[in-house]
Amino acid sequence: MTDLISIGGARLKAIGLRPTRISRRSERRVPGTPTFYDMDYQETGAGERITSVSAETMPHIFGGLDAVSMLEAHHLAGSAVMFLRMSRNFLTRNLGLVVIRTLDVNEEALHPADGIGRKVQVEIELVHIDQLSRPFGAAG
Repeated sequence: MTDLISIGGARLKAIGLRPTRISRRSERRVPGTPTFYDMDYQETGAGERITSVSAETMPHIFGGLDAVSMLEAHHLAGSAVMFLRMSRNFLTRNLGLVVIRTLDVNEEALHPADGIGRKVQVEIELVHIDQLSRPFGAAG
């Protein structure tokens, strides 16, 4: 099994569309107001949880454009899809429902025969939309 990440029907694999970087960002809303002696803060809740995934493929050697097409289909449809990540011993962690907010696809060094880039890089920004917010990496 070579799947490393699954975003809906798109499979990011060791050979194919290979993830190269994953970053996570979350926020808590804590507005503050100055008082005569100090600052007064009040927690008002959780903000967005964002996961960014960078991946790349060399389509003439490893394929991977099928996963890019699936990501584009999910993005254009605005579908809420499952975000799964492989762990050790073939354990899969369900990281919840996500929507693909942004999808950037960059091709370099276009092949003269078919016009497809010899190297394709993908940047994916996922917004976690599940109502029961779990911390990043928590089992689901």
